[in-house]
Amino acid sequence: MNLITRKSQIKLAQQGAELLKNKRDALIQEFFGLVKPLVSLRKQLAQKFSDAEWKLFLALVFDGPQSVASAAMACRRDLRFGIETKNLWGIRVAELQKTSLTRSSMTRGYALTSTSARIDQAAYAFEELLSHILEVAPIEIKLKKLGEEIKKTSRRVNALEQRLIPRLSSEKRFIQQILEGREREDVFRLKRIKKKT
Repeated sequence: MNLITRKSQIKLAQQGAELLKNKRDALIQEFFGLVKPLVSLRKQLAQKFSDAEWKLFLALVFDGPQSVASAAMACRRDLRFGIETKNLWGIRVAELQKTSLTRSSMTRGYALTSTSARIDQAAYAFEELLSHILEVAPIEIKLKKLGEEIKKTSRRVNALEQRLIPRLSSEKRFIQQILEGREREDVFRLKRIKKKT
């Protein structure tokens, strides 16, 4: 019974290791599928940040810090966007629903006569930057979670292949040796009984 149990446990562990390897391969494929677009998005983010920073610098130089601060206070708002959670190979990841964060000059809340075009351009550039950040952040979080899951799955595969399966195989061999020894003893005993009769 112990031998049959060990054989079934070894088979089950091998099937589990194979399934985990397939999961790991799929996770790695998903991971590398996200890396290339993320690199491109990060370059765009750096460019948008540089552009927004330059426009803010121009607005501060030409219009003064008080005008920029006044316009910033006037166009403050709460940001609302939907978050949807998805299941990706057993990992829960959040995805933001795309919403436009850029507004027209009329809806920002400050008077067009009291602000310059430079302030308006800086506000628009920072709204675009924020939209881009909200596009990049979920991808980076998803990559981080995928990386952690790949590590966890690899550890499980290694534990099965390098610890559990060898231990079960060793136990199976030990049981087989004991059974073979008993079988030899029985054959030897039967031969002795035959000789006596």
